[in-house]
Amino acid sequence: MPAILLIVVALAASADAQMHHRLKGSIRTTANVPLANATVRGEAITGFRGEPFAGAREQTATSLASGEWNITSLEAGLWMFSSSAPDMLPAVIVIPVKFSQRQQVSAVGNSLTWQLPLWATPANEHPLLKVAADLIAAGKNEEGMQALTVALGPDIGDATRVAAGEMALLVRNPALAKTIFNMVLQTQPKHPRAMLGAASAALLGLEWENAGKIIWAARDLAPREQRQALAAAIDDLRGIARVQ
Repeated sequence: MPAILLIVVALAASADAQMHHRLKGSIRTTANVPLANATVRGEAITGFRGEPFAGAREQTATSLASGEWNITSLEAGLWMFSSSAPDMLPAVIVIPVKFSQRQQVSAVGNSLTWQLPLWATPANEHPLLKVAADLIAAGKNEEGMQALTVALGPDIGDATRVAAGEMALLVRNPALAKTIFNMVLQTQPKHPRAMLGAASAALLGLEWENAGKIIWAARDLAPREQRQALAAAIDDLRGIARVQ
């Protein structure tokens, strides 16, 4: 192949390539105790502006004794982040990463300006959900959803409903997740974790404008450590939807 043609091909490939982003975060219990050796998994839902994702779809990290973790190879897109640790229910959130800001690839990569803290719930606080969580962890999503539905009796608390809603997100069932989170929001309209769960469900359903509005409303109610991530999500979604 002539040298000039090689250069053209290389330039085209570079233009199509996306920058790899580094994301730092932390994982703690809902009592704010750091979780060591927890697995944090990032899974790409869509690519840039909802396009098909073409990169490494799954990234994982293991938390340090401080609960801190970092993932180094995220590409622009919509990502689901979830945690996994013994005797803990999964913490789950869906969030855009440079979703509407395509950038060319860098040999070094680019650290995101925000961090993503997660809070996992001890399984012994919600024993009925532990069965569902164990089934989902074993890849038995249908059986897990059946167990989750059984656990959602009329007398359970909002904390249990939120944990159940995040498990519905984990198996990519946005309709069920939305229903569960809305049940919490009917009695606690400003419940921050339920609001973020509802936003995650909207993002899974590719409802960009609705998700952005919910995140906007939740931003000042969420834990302070999470607000910068939510502000970045709002800016990202403004690139493709009206968010105010």
